Amino acid sequence: MTMNNPAVPGTPATIYTGVTASLNIALTNDTGADINLNSASNLEVFMPLYFTAAQLEQMTISNIAPAGWTFSYNSADMSLQLNWTGGSAPWYSNSAVTFTINNVLTSNTPTADAVQVNFNNIGGAGVPTQVSAALALVAPPAPGNLDLQQVLNVAPEFGGVVYVSAISNPLTNTLYLNFKNTGSTPLFNGNNMWTGSPKVSVSFVYGTTSGSLAPDDKQQSSQLGSAWAISGGIYVDQTDGWSIQNPSVTGQANSPTWTLTPNNTNKQIIGTGDQSNVTFSFSNIISMTPTGPTQMYVQFSGFMANDGTHYNDTVFVVSIIKQNPPNPGAIGIYSLAETITVNSSTEQVTIPLTWSMFGVGSVKLSFYIPGMTIPEHKYTYGTAHPALNYDTEYPQITGVTKTQTLTVYCWAYSDSNWQNQLNKIQCTVPLIFPPVINSFTIQPTTIVPPASYAFQLQWDIAGQDSFEIIADTGSGSPVKLPVPQTVTSYIVNPTAPETTYTLNVYGNTTND
Repeated sequence: MTMNNPAVPGTPATIYTGVTASLNIALTNDTGADINLNSASNLEVFMPLYFTAAQLEQMTISNIAPAGWTFSYNSADMSLQLNWTGGSAPWYSNSAVTFTINNVLTSNTPTADAVQVNFNNIGGAGVPTQVSAALALVAPPAPGNLDLQQVLNVAPEFGGVVYVSAISNPLTNTLYLNFKNTGSTPLFNGNNMWTGSPKVSVSFVYGTTSGSLAPDDKQQSSQLGSAWAISGGIYVDQTDGWSIQNPSVTGQANSPTWTLTPNNTNKQIIGTGDQSNVTFSFSNIISMTPTGPTQMYVQFSGFMANDGTHYNDTVFVVSIIKQNPPNPGAIGIYSLAETITVNSSTEQVTIPLTWSMFGVGSVKLSFYIPGMTIPEHKYTYGTAHPALNYDTEYPQITGVTKTQTLTVYCWAYSDSNWQNQLNKIQCTVPLIFPPVINSFTIQPTTIVPPASYAFQLQWDIAGQDSFEIIADTGSGSPVKLPVPQTVTSYIVNPTAPETTYTLNVYGNTTND
């Protein structure tokens, strides 16, 4: 099923609250064979719950092709119905029924939902009971509003991979969705607390085809692989708090949608630096659909930028790749922190790491920084996990003295004792040690002829890639002293009435 609003290009189909729209829909027979229509066949179109009964009654369907379908409103089911009047006839393989829904209008608050089409009394192998397509309801763009997509990165971890499986050997997947503030200020940067009800609505493409993640048929919600079984949670939250609400199969919604909201004490919503990320998990995903790409829709509604400015509502389309299961071993590893700041060589530096694996009984992590010896860390899972598995650990290292890159190797084993190696993967973590001057002093020292004066410069610095000492007599031509990079003191013999010595250290930033 495909659907679009010609007035608002893009995916998913989007309508504006308070603006009348038309929706073009195409239903393609992709069962691989002709299917059978008869005089009792009909298609019931169920619109999202944000439409009232009065608004549904105003809608019509036109431009129906092929001929033989007629439109009526089903007041009992509150559905738009297409009835087949052509008697016994085939719906040919790879052919489509197309139509336009007119007078699509609601003044409800922005949210996410789906249009669902039920197939009634249509015979043939592989005919679904229903199909659906997302329909985003957003506020119209307004002059002066800002664009969230310019300051926010929405992306999956581990490449957004889901491994498909058969009912005889189901594989449970978890998707991790990260929001990262890429701007220079917090997502909300006002003096007062934000107002309104900002929220994020998350949904997937539902169905049984290659382009779908999982079916959303409520009548089959208890079956293995239903999208209704997916459970959302907070995985890593560097902000002042978010919440997630899982959909309920007993509710009125036709398709599941997960609602993410910043807590009402979370003023910045998403901050900067070490507060710039929040990651959500979507677990218990079992996809028994064919391999291929699909999408996650992430709709932001009602967010403010500051006290007097809003962001336009927007939908991020996140790619998901469905693949066949991998060979046993470690699949992917990454750090939850893009960079880690180190303030002292004696500091215990925590490295947050997450990895995914398949058929793994134990894991060893080894670390490499030139010139350093770092102990290994080992983790065991008892026996080889029969399916996909994920782990997050926080190993600590000490002895970092300057800005450099830490390489982490993840060794996977089929047994629980780190004997039978399956494979090895790696990731890198930048460690940022801002250069610092702890002290810089000058003291008189023993005079060595023919010098008239002698002083010893001493310094304590850390985190530097290099340093220099500049002598300035006020003549307008300061001189860089030939100080070796390996020493912490230096004898000077000033001849001018007054000489100023400046110590500069260089690294990722400058401190002088």
